[in-house]
Amino acid sequence: MRRALLLMLLVVGTTTVCSAQTFYFPHIAVGAFEGGSWRTTIFLSNATGSPAAGTITFAQDDGTPFSSTWLDETGNTVNRVNVIAFTLGPSESRKFISVGDVPIATGFATVNSGSGGVLGAAMFTELDAFGNMIAEAGVPMAIPLGKQAIFVDTTNGFLTGVAVANPNNTSLHIHFELVSDSGQIILTQLRDLAPGQHLSTFIHELFPDAPPLVGRLQFWCVNPMVSVGLRFQPSFTVFTTMPPIAILP
Repeated sequence: MRRALLLMLLVVGTTTVCSAQTFYFPHIAVGAFEGGSWRTTIFLSNATGSPAAGTITFAQDDGTPFSSTWLDETGNTVNRVNVIAFTLGPSESRKFISVGDVPIATGFATVNSGSGGVLGAAMFTELDAFGNMIAEAGVPMAIPLGKQAIFVDTTNGFLTGVAVANPNNTSLHIHFELVSDSGQIILTQLRDLAPGQHLSTFIHELFPDAPPLVGRLQFWCVNPMVSVGLRFQPSFTVFTTMPPIAILP
């Protein structure tokens, strides 16, 4: 029981104040594409009565610095290359928003602070060619876990995807297992993810022979990782995100 409770407290997306000084946003989307753009917004807050300071560091899929322009809530540019430095007084909050001044790119963000009381949430937004919002979804703060899963629903043409980031200094050998609604593992796949790299893929890309189903995608490796699930309607416009669940080893 105690072990299960500990895992529940570590589930990605929790807002519990913990002693961890590092957390992650497993998926960041920034930049323009033909007919529109993607924008990411990050919120940070200091939940303690003491001052806090830290950095947000962005990495692209291949692990290289993710350099784009970021503004704060007052419209001032706040980043230096791929890093935003922040300070937060007691109970203060900040907002950082990307500018689509680069071609579309994806990756993840690492938040380091000197206080476990710094908490955050992110969201990414799809815009049309005129800057109007088409859809928007939240990306919860993530703590690395060794074994986790996302719910899958690919019936009626819906698309389920997953984004995974490797925050370790060593490569990950990730075991992906597609589990049916009856609890049976029907397909498996292995993927290697180098240190500091990011992977985003859909179920039909990971498992081309998978039938439409409701179930879960579970994945595990020796070292912990961070992730978030994504769900798109058939037209690939309206979408939402799904935080993963912790799975017992």
